Amino acid sequence: MMRRFSSLVCLLALGACAPQTQGDVLEKVVLLSRHGIRSPTQSPQDMERRTGHAWPVWSVAPGEMTDHGAKTLAAMVQAVQETYQKTGVLPASGDCQTMEQESVVWADTADHRTRQTGEIWAKGIAPECAVKAQWAPTAADPVFNALGTQSGRVDSLALRRDFEAAERTLPEPASTNALKKLQALLAPKGCLSDPASPQCLAGPTKIEWKKGTPRLQGGFVTGGMAAESLLLAYSEGLSLTDFGITERDAPAFIDAIMPAHEAENHLLRRLPEYARARNSIMAESIRAFLSDRSVPSIPSVLPSTKVLVLAGHDTNLAAMMALFGLDWSFPDQPDSTAPNTVLAFERWRHSDGTRDIRVRIFHQSLIELREGRAPDIEASAITLSPSWPVLARQP
Repeated sequence: MMRRFSSLVCLLALGACAPQTQGDVLEKVVLLSRHGIRSPTQSPQDMERRTGHAWPVWSVAPGEMTDHGAKTLAAMVQAVQETYQKTGVLPASGDCQTMEQESVVWADTADHRTRQTGEIWAKGIAPECAVKAQWAPTAADPVFNALGTQSGRVDSLALRRDFEAAERTLPEPASTNALKKLQALLAPKGCLSDPASPQCLAGPTKIEWKKGTPRLQGGFVTGGMAAESLLLAYSEGLSLTDFGITERDAPAFIDAIMPAHEAENHLLRRLPEYARARNSIMAESIRAFLSDRSVPSIPSVLPSTKVLVLAGHDTNLAAMMALFGLDWSFPDQPDSTAPNTVLAFERWRHSDGTRDIRVRIFHQSLIELREGRAPDIEASAITLSPSWPVLARQP
């Protein structure tokens, strides 16, 4: 279940931790956001071949954000904007000159949905101002995926050790039960006809290498994909009756199958070595920004920048879990890196001149995503306690 953490992370180079007082000032914040609700990244035909069950046709092409997804993301951004405007790190409404000087929105260039997410953030945090979302001019950006740009390399031996450790700590029996439920739902006879088929979720999950990049193969890959796709369909407002799931039963069913997706993340995306190779440039960019150093990977960041928004993917959130030693879950959202989830790194200055870094996570519940509603951020936000200081590299 959800873990709540309340301790602060000391910014050792700048001062000791101190409780928040009336004189505390929020100086800088990094907001790492997942994109809005999207369609599955594979076509319904490919989904059926992989799972053995027919899948709905969406209103957009595979992997694209929907109109409902854009609306729901805009509601989330507005809630975040109102929260940070109260702290003073975002200027009062109408102060466009300050907003344009102090805010940078940097989106992953690789996908239309992330560029679109950046545009929604730029418009939402600066209503009526000329803040523009930006992204790298290249086909891929090492900030969001260093492996995709040849900037990161995986140590295969270290990855193997991480994977074996992850297998030993896989949450059970929830993970296995999730696969059993998905097997019964999608392809009850999938293992009888061909145990080696992707439709058989009982097969072992292992790492394979493709063009020098590690990938997962096995039951948790197909199961995790199917579980997330069902969550996305429900969040979009689609009916799941073709799967034999009523609207009343859908939230509980999705809650029961999402451990398969969490296991998929646990077995690769949250492995320290994989996260280091893929997203250490993002982590270092966050550290540099919060330390008032230059951020060469995001050239639009200036000394005047106070708010940095990174519009990325669930893979980026999972990597930050590994690289900063973070962990979280939600009581009303079974996907820890669901659409619109926002990870915030805040730098606070106290009245005595000391500073500290606070890490918080914001999310929308499963029902809020389906209904397109913003969350009550102050009520639902979780303060996290990293395993090591944010400005220190992982041991």
